[in-house]
Amino acid sequence: QMRTDRRWEERNEAVYLTEAKRAMPDTTIALERAIASLPDGARTVLVLHDVEGYKYEEIARLLGVALGTVKAQLHRARRLVMEALEA
Repeated sequence: QMRTDRRWEERNEAVYLTEAKRAMPDTTIALERAIASLPDGARTVLVLHDVEGYKYEEIARLLGVALGTVKAQLHRARRLVMEALEA
């Protein structure tokens, strides 16, 4: 059950940028700028997870970092993107 919930959560999270672009087409440039302004680690994790569709574990393995680091960087990246879009 937990594995299924995690898969659903990862798929749900992976579509948020696409949905944001669809809902606010005029903010696409702002979204791209916000992503470009992220710190390197956060940007890499965000792109790998939300754009490319890699799973947390795959990203941790690719980058040679702890799973918790991946989750923390993704959370930070999303928060910074949302703050940039609200500004």
